[in-house]
Amino acid sequence: MTGHRNQSTILPPSGIEAIDPKNPQLAQSLRPRHITMISLGGVIGAGLFIGSSGAILTAGPSVLLSYVLSGLIVFLVNMMLRDIALHAPGRGSFISQIRYALGPLPGFVAGWVYWVVWVTTLGVEVIASASLLVPYVPLPYSVIEIIILSIMTGINLLSVRNYGEFEYWFAMIKVAAICLFVGVGCYLLGTHPIPVHDNIFGHGGFLPLGGIAFLAAIPTVLFSMTGSEIATIAALESENPDQNIAKITRTVALRLLVFYLTSILLVLCLFPWSENVRGFSPFLMVLDQFHIPYASMGMSIVILSATLSTLNSGLYATSRVVYEMAQRGDAPSILCAMAPNAHLPRRAVLASAGVALLVSATAIFSPGIVFAFLVATTGAFIMFYNMMIVCARLKLYQTAAWKGWLALLLLAGALLAMVIKPETRNELATGVVALILITLGGLIKLRINGVASGFKE
Repeated sequence: MTGHRNQSTILPPSGIEAIDPKNPQLAQSLRPRHITMISLGGVIGAGLFIGSSGAILTAGPSVLLSYVLSGLIVFLVNMMLRDIALHAPGRGSFISQIRYALGPLPGFVAGWVYWVVWVTTLGVEVIASASLLVPYVPLPYSVIEIIILSIMTGINLLSVRNYGEFEYWFAMIKVAAICLFVGVGCYLLGTHPIPVHDNIFGHGGFLPLGGIAFLAAIPTVLFSMTGSEIATIAALESENPDQNIAKITRTVALRLLVFYLTSILLVLCLFPWSENVRGFSPFLMVLDQFHIPYASMGMSIVILSATLSTLNSGLYATSRVVYEMAQRGDAPSILCAMAPNAHLPRRAVLASAGVALLVSATAIFSPGIVFAFLVATTGAFIMFYNMMIVCARLKLYQTAAWKGWLALLLLAGALLAMVIKPETRNELATGVVALILITLGGLIKLRINGVASGFKE
């Protein structure tokens, strides 16, 4: 992220290295339309189309409160992203700004935490995409996985413009699907005798699963909303990073309102919440109930586009973050090589794709140990790097600090929800163990590099 903060007010903390200006810089070929659609697509994924069923069954109709609170968290964190982009010096992603504001160790941990979240997500999405295609493609499952990942890796290896174009159209499909669903839902409400009150309140009231059940659904909802920060990374490869970052963060609240709250409210109005099936799209269940033609095929296409979009964006984000970390010595130096003509960190792209393939392979060879461990860490990891974003903003920029403290309070509430819920309690414990291991790795790395302390003096 670019920044223009007065250098007399903030000095670089001890132990912070700057990116070598002699290294080739990333391309700046993404256009505003790419950034806009990346920001739109970033908050729409399989977590909305399928994962929302789990959230609905966890909280009942009060899941609306879960979406409101999760949306508020995402909105506030995006405001923090905007502020650290505009008030920290130098060029780099929010990982660089966390490192600048909080010191080498938090920067090291935040970078690897973010990378692990996304390579794990990539592995999961490879599995999901292959599962969708298996009935139609007469090839072994593992071959389909390799083909899918190879295609998406190839897109990212060609040029950043190709990434932007593919993501533009992937996002367009998802946005069009949500808008179409909202239109169809409103039409059904206006033309059919639907028992809206009974669908929402007739199965135990608004809080059928307890007064704080909506808190237990927050981790699921928050996970489905992750990805909006990718647009701020992509903005670095556009001509006006600051302007584009400010623009996309201003509209995040509207995107969350339209795509999440409106669509979930329609689902609750049109279909009894208790009849949802965990792991099955509630959107498809609504459409099937009213015998909407080609609904199943259409939703399969939309979900496939959502998984491919996540693969596309995840490879992009992980490669840029690990490339940036390699430049600062937080990742192997071999990953900071860049193709000079294409201005692409191709080694970083290949490394991220390779690890994603290994993650998907562990789902077959070690589903109950390695794969389960990786997936279990993502919840705590997402909470951690979001908290680091907020803390970096509070350190760099004190104006309207209440927004940062409110974000931290809500994130703490989400962590409390993970403690309350038995299954997420185990995931939180797993994530904490993994965080400790990464922190120890960071301390060892800093000691080897001759840095006495991992924190700013």
